[in-house]
Amino acid sequence: MKTINNINNIPLHYARLTNHPYGTKGEQRNFSIDEGFLTILEAAFKEIFDNCPFGLPEIVTCAGIFVNKPGQHGHGKAFDLDAIFWQDESLVTLNFINQKVLYIGVESFLRKHFGIVLNYLYPNHKDHWHIDTSVPVDYNQTSKSETLYVQMALKHIYHKEILVDGLWGRQTSGAVNEVFARLQISTPITTKVNYLKFLDITGKIAFKLCEEKNSPLNLLDNLNDVIDDLSFQDQLTVKQALNSFLDHQETSEWLTTFDESNHHDLDHIIDDIIA
Repeated sequence: MKTINNINNIPLHYARLTNHPYGTKGEQRNFSIDEGFLTILEAAFKEIFDNCPFGLPEIVTCAGIFVNKPGQHGHGKAFDLDAIFWQDESLVTLNFINQKVLYIGVESFLRKHFGIVLNYLYPNHKDHWHIDTSVPVDYNQTSKSETLYVQMALKHIYHKEILVDGLWGRQTSGAVNEVFARLQISTPITTKVNYLKFLDITGKIAFKLCEEKNSPLNLLDNLNDVIDDLSFQDQLTVKQALNSFLDHQETSEWLTTFDESNHHDLDHIIDDIIA
């Protein structure tokens, strides 16, 4: 076991205290960690931030590594990732709904190194990623966490209209086959080399999408996703206010200036990545 307060010279902070609450940069802390697990974590962080358009972050906040409880945390072989802070950007895991592309970009590379990655849609993990190496890196169709990730990528990166429920079925299978064909990846996804290629390409595409600034249409898409996550009654209230905004003549005319040419050209990005 080793004591650390940084990974690859990126300071590790803790932000789960009254004076340093969740979502803030917290304060730097010492964490105990298994040395073999640290080596994997260092490799994962290097690959993430080598590919991320924002570069090396200033701070990563962690909710725990070695914790006195059953499972991988009890051996110092698990990491709970709360947030990443760059100089001009941040990713707080609880904000998945309006940071989906950046979130999926980071998770894609995490999954190349860790067999277990529990994310926002997995029960009791909205506010952090749990990562560990208790199982090998591969794709198992019966894995809820792995299927949730694949469905999230299909829906939010590749724009496939599918249900994100963590269950592998004909709809998900069909969408995977379509996307794999477009990405020039062999099937099935359960072959490790195919899955790893999907993770790598998806991560790079997501990060490429993050390089471009959001247009008002992109921001409205994010707002609609946030509204859809509310209770039914709250949805009605917010949608009435939003419709008043959209129905305003000057606003409507302004929005028409942002046509599809202002949206990210996914096909062009895919061609660049797989070339």
